[in-house]
Amino acid sequence: METILVPPLLCSSRVYESVLDTVWSHGSVTIADTLHDNTIAGMAARLLRNAPDRFALLGTSMGGYVALEVMRQAPERVTGLALVSTSAEADSDEQLAARTRQSQLVEQGHVDELVDAAFPGVVAERNESDPDLLTAWRGMTATVGPRGFLQQQSAVMGRTDSRALLAGIACLTFVIHGAEDRLIPVQAGQRIAAAVPGATLRLVAKAGHFVFLERPDEAAAVVDEFVRALQ
Repeated sequence: METILVPPLLCSSRVYESVLDTVWSHGSVTIADTLHDNTIAGMAARLLRNAPDRFALLGTSMGGYVALEVMRQAPERVTGLALVSTSAEADSDEQLAARTRQSQLVEQGHVDELVDAAFPGVVAERNESDPDLLTAWRGMTATVGPRGFLQQQSAVMGRTDSRALLAGIACLTFVIHGAEDRLIPVQAGQRIAAAVPGATLRLVAKAGHFVFLERPDEAAAVVDEFVRALQ
């Protein structure tokens, strides 16, 4: 079995370091390319071009938007779906305005300011002062860079609302969410789990948006449960 992992916005493949061995122990692992397309649909189409005929799929945050788009384009190819720290809903006007301001800040050359300002939103309040988490966040964002961020941000802003897809998802589905997520509240994950027939909901305690960084052991255990269920 091959599992494809799709990273969040402004994150490199390092976001999945804590679960790579767990997934790899069950089969091959691929990190999807999210740096070379300016639409979510384009990212999904690239993933499908490079993927085997059948595969499991795990997407986090923006990666979850891509995973849902894969389910729109080729649901028959996905053997199992894990949606982590994500939402099926399109951005509200308020969210779009905030993203526009972020993009303008980066276009003006203030990417480091954006990165540090965004950090409290991607971790639980209890983890805001963790220097190791901040260092990891800065490192991942540096790999993506300003150009990559702007392209990804544009893709996210233009994405299609995916709520209508949820009731038709027939493969094994796990919804994983940090219980203290302040960027995409846990209710967004709960709504996905309620709408997908037979979905399994797993909340990770003491974690915010980046469960794999904040609670690596707990997140790895949940991912292991997901991949074992596919055997």
